Amino acid sequence: MDRTSAILACGVSYLLCGAICARTRSILESGGVDVVPWLTGSVDQAVDAFRSDSLPTLTMPGCREANLPGPAN
Repeated sequence: MDRTSAILACGVSYLLCGAICARTRSILESGGVDVVPWLTGSVDQAVDAFRSDSLPTLTMPGCREANLPGPAN
């Protein structure tokens, strides 16, 4: 089983990640996973930012997503 299939099979709701290809992102989103890409930092930092609604602070420079509110990098 590839990683994309494993993520979908596990019932993941959100995927916080760094770089992700457009095809994989599309497959995951089609499967109901909310993908939040282009993040940097540790797992603990990402989880804390997710819980406190401050994910834009972890966005990789130059990779600000329209679905992440906050100032542009």
